[in-house]
Amino acid sequence: MSLAGDLQDFEITDVFQLIQLGQKDGILRLQTADDVGIVYFKNGMVAHAQTNTIQGEPAIDTILGWKKGKFTFNPGEETDQRTVDLPIQQVILEAARRIDELKRIQKLIPSFDVIVEIMEVPQTGVEKIQLNPREWKVLSFVDGTSTIKQIAQKSNIPEFETAKVFYGMISSGLVKVVSRVAEKTEAKKEAPKPDRGVGPKEDGWFSKLFKKP
Repeated sequence: MSLAGDLQDFEITDVFQLIQLGQKDGILRLQTADDVGIVYFKNGMVAHAQTNTIQGEPAIDTILGWKKGKFTFNPGEETDQRTVDLPIQQVILEAARRIDELKRIQKLIPSFDVIVEIMEVPQTGVEKIQLNPREWKVLSFVDGTSTIKQIAQKSNIPEFETAKVFYGMISSGLVKVVSRVAEKTEAKKEAPKPDRGVGPKEDGWFSKLFKKP
């Protein structure tokens, strides 16, 4: 049972379900405009997954978010790599949960191609800001020119998880969506802006968090 198609015609969950129904082992290859994904199925389980930059369950998280690209499934093809041990049905259920979460996230983040920047005067007081290590890592890559997708690649955190982090930060008033990448680029052509540097200004709230009393 060979499969081939376009993700604009088939949801990724539909592809997984077809592989599950066919009860075939093999490798699913996916090609998007800027990434490549591989998912290996063995005995009704997802046994391995990887993209250009990550592997294992984080790679599955990223692949489940792809809406555009080509895919092919080659039954019987094998790999010795084992980075995942999940039933196919569990992955499908996780994808359904992600769809509900994504609808909520899209109210503030319409696309992973939007640019975000740090608020110079956050709505939340500096003394109330409490971020976990992952949130600090994501925030450190915010420079006012990088998209959420690019920040996810730089931080090696799946796009969906990165978007969840930014959803919380936007809701808290720590960062804001500036524009889509195309709009930002066009704006630069029309009126060059001063260099923002990486992160907020040195005398901003971000740096105050590290100042000794």
